[in-house]
Amino acid sequence: MEATTRGRTVLVVDDLANARKILGERLTQVGFDPSYAEDGLVALYAVERHLPDLVVTGRKLPRLDGIGFLRRLREISDVPVVMVATPASVADCEEAMRAGANRYLDYGRDLDRVASVACDLVEGWSADPGLVSNRSVTARGVRLRAKRALRRQLQDLLVECRGNIAEMARRMGKDRSTIRYHLRRLGMLDESNPVRVETAMDQRPARMPSSALSRGAG
Repeated sequence: MEATTRGRTVLVVDDLANARKILGERLTQVGFDPSYAEDGLVALYAVERHLPDLVVTGRKLPRLDGIGFLRRLREISDVPVVMVATPASVADCEEAMRAGANRYLDYGRDLDRVASVACDLVEGWSADPGLVSNRSVTARGVRLRAKRALRRQLQDLLVECRGNIAEMARRMGKDRSTIRYHLRRLGMLDESNPVRVETAMDQRPARMPSSALSRGAG
């Protein structure tokens, strides 16, 4: 199995650090190169920036749960997904499969099977040349995905932080001038137009006046 998966990337998503560590170790043992995300939104941004060969995700995640993450992921990619949860009821399994999971495993009962299931999924997925996600990715495509990921991240933070630039900068690990620059560049900040924040349910251009954001920045 390791020969098949050597160098393949996997994104491990779970809000529990110990669970991420255990899953990552199991997958590393069979040749995967893991990266990690602690919630559904971070995972979605990671996938949009760099498409992995496999995603292994928990169900109960903060901000965007496993089902929500799956649904949004399936809008942009058919990458194989294993959902690992506990407890794993039949109803939960059916919901996950409808949302786009390829396999659904019980963390307590099926932990030893995660690696073999992952290998089988990656081998089958990579062998099918007709899958959309296996097409070659252009530099322009990568830039567009990164731009969409940044825009979505800013949209979510605008709502979560109520327009507070200082708090947005803190969460993203950037300074306030950088956040303002990206908001203007993406058409989300207009010096003259009326206040409007784009939410996940509103696909029209998001704009907020500079004066309102300045008040939030302190």
